[in-house]
Amino acid sequence: MTPRILPRVAALATLALAAACASGGGRPSSDAVAKLEAERAKNPNSGAALRALGIAYYQAQRYAEARTTLAAADLATPNDGAIALYGGLTAEALGDFTAARGAYTRYLSVGTSNRTKQQIRERLAIVARNELEATAKSAVSRENELARVPGPPNTIAVPPLRFQGADTNLVPLERGVAELLITDLARSSQLTVLERERVQALLDEVARGQSNRVDEDTKLRTGKILQAGRLVQGTINQIGPDRVQIATNVVSVQTAQSGGAASADDALDQLFAMEKKIVFQIFDNLGVTLTADERKLIDDAKPTRNLRAFLAYSRGLQAEDRGDFFEASRLFNDARGMDPGFSAAGVKAAGAAAAAAGSNVSSSSIQTSTAGSKEGSAVKSAQTGSLNVTAVGAANQVANDVNASQAANSASNGQTYSGGLPGTNTSGGGGAPAANTPPAPTPPTPIPTSLGTITFVIRPPA
Repeated sequence: MTPRILPRVAALATLALAAACASGGGRPSSDAVAKLEAERAKNPNSGAALRALGIAYYQAQRYAEARTTLAAADLATPNDGAIALYGGLTAEALGDFTAARGAYTRYLSVGTSNRTKQQIRERLAIVARNELEATAKSAVSRENELARVPGPPNTIAVPPLRFQGADTNLVPLERGVAELLITDLARSSQLTVLERERVQALLDEVARGQSNRVDEDTKLRTGKILQAGRLVQGTINQIGPDRVQIATNVVSVQTAQSGGAASADDALDQLFAMEKKIVFQIFDNLGVTLTADERKLIDDAKPTRNLRAFLAYSRGLQAEDRGDFFEASRLFNDARGMDPGFSAAGVKAAGAAAAAAGSNVSSSSIQTSTAGSKEGSAVKSAQTGSLNVTAVGAANQVANDVNASQAANSASNGQTYSGGLPGTNTSGGGGAPAANTPPAPTPPTPIPTSLGTITFVIRPPA
């Protein structure tokens, strides 16, 4: 099995330690932290002091204090990019991926560094995956509590089907066909169908506690933790070189009793037609009467007609589930290449590519990317213990020095500038002028104009 690239929850300490090595995330001195703590004591509601101290606590790996201080900073200075960014880094270091996702998403709205935003977009794919795994881990730890509450009968989980046959190249269809069933079942407004990724994450977590063994009992146990009312379990049986049978069974999660079986067998290239036959039987077994529009939508919806493309897509789902996003991206792109109209493969390819890139993004690279931005200035404050750090980078300052601003030019002529054209009223209201406004300068005497001829004489050298 390909080793997981995705950082696990237990590996977050490594991620945090990497921050200490980055030029943008070096650990502040104890003296710098003490200075900032003294500044906070003098000005407990200062957003700048709280922000710098929160960042310093994060970089000193004092994560609990960082979280509390950054939360206070956010109240004092809402919509601040550095606070959102370090709030996300701190939450991720603490293993709170839901809070990390929220903070990083907010940074995309309020942050100022485009380089950092790109890193965050890539990192979010990994954070979402870590969030899914952490949620599954937490759910398993609360299994007794969750399993006591029966799920609604219209809440459905579809774990991967089980392949039985000699051609192991068809094993990935376990996930691919399950996804087809999930997509079609979700088209009914009467059902709540759990996402494939959520079911898979919990199934993996349950299996880890039993030597990675997955059987029907494992799936029922997973259904109870998910608080699903019913499971759709199934098998794909190879009954000839190019022939398969799909068999499913609707099972009550609480009683394990069958609620109706469905099956179809045909040539392998008729896989998509078989899935449609199966899904309509499942609706009957669930007691769901489809509207004419829903039935037509299900009947017409075919993600691809290319079996080879669907097999590549199914292998991509396998790779994605084990955290091999580079391979998943390649396989989803292969599927899209075989069938350019396979839009689901394109969406999956983009998501896997983002996750692959995100696996190379660390807390240290995120911090380094802030150099020269407003957030980078906040980091310098944290590292030096001083709040008097210029908010723009050196390059921006040089640009301002070389290209004198329009505001400065206007000021030298006794004008004010508020973002519009010099000398125009940009307040929008046209109200009374401010008190003590100096009188307008006397306009210069116009230079008289007249027509004339100027002759240039160019003499050749002697």
